[in-house]
Amino acid sequence: MTCPQCNRRVPMKSLWTATGLSGVVCPRCGAASCPRALCAVVLFGVSFGLGNAALFFLRSRGANLLVAFGGFCVVFAGVYHLLAPRILHLRLKDYSQPNLSGRRA
Repeated sequence: MTCPQCNRRVPMKSLWTATGLSGVVCPRCGAASCPRALCAVVLFGVSFGLGNAALFFLRSRGANLLVAFGGFCVVFAGVYHLLAPRILHLRLKDYSQPNLSGRRA
């Protein structure tokens, strides 16, 4: 992932924070950014799909539900971690709209 303002690499550890994807801040220029919605949905879908495939594979091999769910979590986190730098594209946060509904407060 690269910062949309300074075009430098944003480290992956900035995604693994309490604010998650909504609070990505470039450590060099301090620009607040967030991923494009479609990129985040695609990343989640691919991670969830492969994790679900691992869950079904483990269940078909006779693993109990707890082991299969653990496999799902490991595959989901691993795929998310590996594909996030390649799939997620950041954009600068837009602070001009205070709310998402479009109505004035």
